[in-house]
Amino acid sequence: MAAMNKHALIIEEFACWGCRACETACKQEYNPVDRADGIKYLSVWQDGPKLMNGKLDLLWRVKVCKHCNEPICAKACPEEAITKDQETGIVLSDNEKCNGCHAVPGISGAEKQGPSACKVGCPAHINVQGYVSLAVKGKFQEALQLIKEVSPFPSICGRICPHPCESSCSRSEIDQPVAVHSIERFLADFDLNAGTRYRPEIRMRREEKVAIIGSGPAGLTCAYHLAREGYAVTVFEKADQPGGMLTLAIPSYRLPRKVVDAEIKLIRNLGVTVKTGLEVGKDKTVAQLREEGFKAFFIAIGTQQCIRMSIEGEDLKGVYGGLDYLRRINLGEAPALGEKVAVIGGGSTAIDAVRSARRLGAKHAFMIYRRGIAEMPSRPEEIEECREEEIPIHTLTQPVRLIGDNGKVRAIECIRTVLTTPDRSGRPRPELVSGSEFTIGADAVIMALGQEADWACLTPGCACMLTPWGTLKVDPLTLQSDDADIFAGGDAVRGPRTVIEAIADGREAAISIDRYIRGQDLRLDRETEWKTIGTPKKDKFDPTPRTEMPRLEPGERRENFDEVQKGFAEEMALQEARRCISCGSCCIQACPYDAISFDDRNGIARKCNLCYHRVMNGLYPACADNVCLSHCIYFGNLGEIKKKILEKRNRRGGWGEIVPRELL
Repeated sequence: MAAMNKHALIIEEFACWGCRACETACKQEYNPVDRADGIKYLSVWQDGPKLMNGKLDLLWRVKVCKHCNEPICAKACPEEAITKDQETGIVLSDNEKCNGCHAVPGISGAEKQGPSACKVGCPAHINVQGYVSLAVKGKFQEALQLIKEVSPFPSICGRICPHPCESSCSRSEIDQPVAVHSIERFLADFDLNAGTRYRPEIRMRREEKVAIIGSGPAGLTCAYHLAREGYAVTVFEKADQPGGMLTLAIPSYRLPRKVVDAEIKLIRNLGVTVKTGLEVGKDKTVAQLREEGFKAFFIAIGTQQCIRMSIEGEDLKGVYGGLDYLRRINLGEAPALGEKVAVIGGGSTAIDAVRSARRLGAKHAFMIYRRGIAEMPSRPEEIEECREEEIPIHTLTQPVRLIGDNGKVRAIECIRTVLTTPDRSGRPRPELVSGSEFTIGADAVIMALGQEADWACLTPGCACMLTPWGTLKVDPLTLQSDDADIFAGGDAVRGPRTVIEAIADGREAAISIDRYIRGQDLRLDRETEWKTIGTPKKDKFDPTPRTEMPRLEPGERRENFDEVQKGFAEEMALQEARRCISCGSCCIQACPYDAISFDDRNGIARKCNLCYHRVMNGLYPACADNVCLSHCIYFGNLGEIKKKILEKRNRRGGWGEIVPRELL
């Protein structure tokens, strides 16, 4: 859909018959002789029967470059082979500059057409290869922009994300995965330290108001994307400061507060209003917010209530919940625990709690976990740093009773466990070993066993329902609840999970809310089956050591909350980025319309340039020159096209969004 002055090309996909006349015209224009590689700039395929507004229809699709107003493919290309012509708005691909992201002509084949394993492995499906390839070229701001097409929190994710993208990295078949999260942190910190930070443009101001309940990563991500679409977004947070667990539960040695504040400030600068100290359900109800004109809601309250073990002695003095303890530290209210502090659990909260206790004077802080090290849900580097700080981890140990003296905890009675068959989580089930009981002395006990949500925000009048696990019931694809205008995501839906999963939910919720307010189909084109590339070419790469994250020495960090991981210097980031083997093509992975093809004969990517040579000479594009038998391809004045399409749409009875939203 390219604008030429006040003209545009629009393909009305929902009116397509699948006759392929446009495909034939395109081929005649560019490939009058059959080509073995089968490259097409425009193609038509059957998408199968779909339920469109209650009507069953056989849907055909026209796969062609949409010539977006903000082409992500151009941002993703490290070679500057894709540009947007400022006069016509046509997105142009230069085959002379394209190298197919280091493809080898003739031997790098169909795998370049799919997404790389790192993008598939990322829950938010960030174009990892794209921003790493841009980093190699020293295009740091462009790389950051590509990340921020999806995530507003690169500085945060570069520090605390468990980086599943690395677990999927194809480089591991040669030596070790690329240190993606370290590169992401470098790019984000480079922006944080810049004189002028990158801020995405707001596409078009809208009057509709959206309420976000909860200001953790899911809520703020949803607010970020809706603000970019121009909505008036208000975030309601019951705490006195925004950020959710980012500010209240993660210690500053892992995530400095100034980093979180800087990321949130950017979201506020997009026009998002953040109201703290206001609890929805208590200070204001959803019904009242509806009366105030809010058209949709996203519930992202996280999980704040600590789960109890239900064992004897949990109510003794000196027993704390993991999140409660970390929250008090971040608020400057850390309680005095004594020298012997036991932390029960094996996740990130447990490790954060025990390392924090050690820093606050507990010389004999230790962990108790009922499974083995391999089963601990915390990240390997967290466990390694814990050991560097000489913090013991007692595995295969199950607390069964807390022993008190004068109402205060003084010891933990434990029993040994042995691992057996996997449970519902897929991890081996711990079983108690009869007769193996023993006691460990403790001045304080911190229970870090997980969290659950507080659903006070669901006041009478809400039709939302909870699952048997205490999470909100939503459609897994659209995140819509039983209340049509209420959506939910993050830990409130998944239970305690990762920051990147919360970011993924925030973005998907924003898409759903945008469609809901516009009256569009929430499910259309969103059931994506993510299949990674087949066998990327690895034989041209020699083993190269992974660049490790520099850290403070254990002796320098045990008694303070200074950030442990120091970050990459520029040369380290470049060195690590060069290890990427470019499994796929950056532009192909960036395109949301699957409109770019890989030419394995020449080792380059190809796309429709909208017959630029014809348009510049006053002619129609080949596909629009009265060749369409169903009359669903238009080229001309945008206003006249919209009028014709809407008239035809009314006669047909609707069916979907015909005019692309960026042209409305």
